[in-house]
Amino acid sequence: MFHRNVRFTLCLLLICWAAVVVPASAQHFQKMTGSLTKVAVGYAEVWGLNGSQIYRFNPGSKTFGQITGSFTQVAVGGGTLLQRDEVWAVNPSGYIYRFNFSTKAFVYVPGIRQSGILPGLRFTQIVVGEGGEDNCHPYEVWGKNVDIYGTVNIYQYNYCTSLFDYIQTPNPFTVIATGGGDVWGLDEYAQIWHYNYQTPGWTQANGGYYGTLQQIAVGVNDVFGLDGNGTAYRYDPLYGQFYPLYASATTYTQIAAGGNGGWALYAYGVGLSGINPTYGMVARWDPQVQAFENEGGCVVQCGGNNLAQIAVGSGGGVWGVTASGQVFAFVRP
Repeated sequence: MFHRNVRFTLCLLLICWAAVVVPASAQHFQKMTGSLTKVAVGYAEVWGLNGSQIYRFNPGSKTFGQITGSFTQVAVGGGTLLQRDEVWAVNPSGYIYRFNFSTKAFVYVPGIRQSGILPGLRFTQIVVGEGGEDNCHPYEVWGKNVDIYGTVNIYQYNYCTSLFDYIQTPNPFTVIATGGGDVWGLDEYAQIWHYNYQTPGWTQANGGYYGTLQQIAVGVNDVFGLDGNGTAYRYDPLYGQFYPLYASATTYTQIAAGGNGGWALYAYGVGLSGINPTYGMVARWDPQVQAFENEGGCVVQCGGNNLAQIAVGSGGGVWGVTASGQVFAFVRP
């Protein structure tokens, strides 16, 4: 009786495994209705911009519906099983807005205590991710500001005061990134910094060939970087250093990471005599081999087009847009 139960259990497991395992050939980028120039993905929310027009994806109709407002940036993230995503945006003047899910409209956030005719805080970059360090930071909402004197400042949103707190940095930052409850930054010397809540303060990370990183992407288990030469890097927490990920004849153009893994866009064939590079190819991080593996890109799957931007959510999937504004989502049938 025991052996029969074991055999039955094994058969059931094999049937279930066969039902959930999806062949790599079945995974593909699927064209979605709509036209976007940028896309942002969270746990359950997918948003995009088409110029300054902003759109929200409706999973029921599988279409993007326009939301009132004119924006140059949109940031989505921080959602979990217990809390919904936050959506923040910055308009062409740099003013900050937060989406109200009840009214389905964006609400202006001054960001600082206003007095007299002083304008509110303005951002040149805003990022949103999962928080939870304390009750005042259920989400990580960070922004980069350049003041009237040209000084770069970094701010973190405080949900208890509904204001942005100034966070001192060792040098002026050019990039701020968040993911998995972590916050990272690149300074004007391309040096890499990780925010330590216990200190609190910034801790410098080594690697990137004396600080050459231009992009940084933070996932749940990994942090990736990209330098100006198109070389990708991965952070090793054991040694506290970024190490290069060399790939033959490959120049990476964008790195993205989230709960749905690490992804990259790359140009293949650069530097090879007689071979023209193919841009916008897609690679996915494979932790088993510790390398980015080719996913075939959108050359065939997207009607001959390559992706110009890729975005990775924490549950919302992997999305991309082409240079012509077509929108694609990576699906596993």
